[in-house]
Amino acid sequence: MSTGSRRATIIVLSVLLLISVCLNLFVAGAWVATRWHSRPLAKVMLSYPPSLRQDMRERLLAEGPRLKAAIFELREARQRMFAVMRADPLDKEALERAMADVRAKTTELQAMVQAILAESLENAPASERQKIRPPGFGFLLKGF
Repeated sequence: MSTGSRRATIIVLSVLLLISVCLNLFVAGAWVATRWHSRPLAKVMLSYPPSLRQDMRERLLAEGPRLKAAIFELREARQRMFAVMRADPLDKEALERAMADVRAKTTELQAMVQAILAESLENAPASERQKIRPPGFGFLLKGF
């Protein structure tokens, strides 16, 4: 192996290691957050007035099977992505496809929930919508 190809290999592996560490820290942080903060969706819902929360709850329950299926698909996509990350040798193209699939599944789930929210907002009077307050996300919003 030439010095140039060895150096390129080291750089690629270093970048992949950094990405892996970042993803693992993100997952660990998400896991800890769900253990320390019970029912995160419920906390976000506190941003909305009670009448809107009730309407959202009813719509979410009505869409339960569809939402559960989307969550399951996202979990499966994440499991496939982590399996590709653990493979030896690492197939970067397969990893990129797996990551794109996770992004797509995340976007699909988010779009479903946002569509439900939009339906609730469409039926809510302006006086109720005026009571909506953005949730606080601590340090994420400081300095912006």
